[in-house]
Amino acid sequence: MELTNEVELQTIENQISPVVEKAQDYVVENIKDVENASAFLKEIKDMEKIVEDKRITFTKPLNESLKNINDTFKKMREPLEQARDLLTRKILTWKRIESERVAAEQAAWRKIQEAEAELRRIKNEPEVKVEPIIVAPVVNKIGNMQTVKRWTFEVEDFSKVPEKFKIVDELRIKEAIRDGAREIPGLIIYQKESLSIVGR
Repeated sequence: MELTNEVELQTIENQISPVVEKAQDYVVENIKDVENASAFLKEIKDMEKIVEDKRITFTKPLNESLKNINDTFKKMREPLEQARDLLTRKILTWKRIESERVAAEQAAWRKIQEAEAELRRIKNEPEVKVEPIIVAPVVNKIGNMQTVKRWTFEVEDFSKVPEKFKIVDELRIKEAIRDGAREIPGLIIYQKESLSIVGR
């Protein structure tokens, strides 16, 4: 089987070299040359298809095998990812609630101290230096895990986003042009000529 493939590949390679040489030497000077060149282009296109078909015979079983391997491991990984996400959400929820509790406790102590200071002022009692009450903050690192804050974003008003951060949607533009759009503000729509090889 492997030897057969090698022979087939060698045969295809042997057919390619003269085609490239012929294309390099080809001269197009009149309508007859164009007709002959178009027939030659069809031969090249057919040869490209032969090469592509042979490539697929090699890669298709490999791709199918790789897909099966990836699917198997993806199925194994999915429940682990779900468990990790679930536990992560629980930890972050606890940390947020604990941070809010600490902030509320600190605010309550500050109010008590301010009220005591105001009461002393009303009674004309001497000002007493009060040590601030420190409530232990929520630590970011616990065990072998730590929380990290990263900057991110969500769009609030796209019209206010600076132009340098807006991306041209090439797929939608091409689709609009195919549907007949010939004027889109900020774009130049034009036809670019290329050769299309058709069967006879």
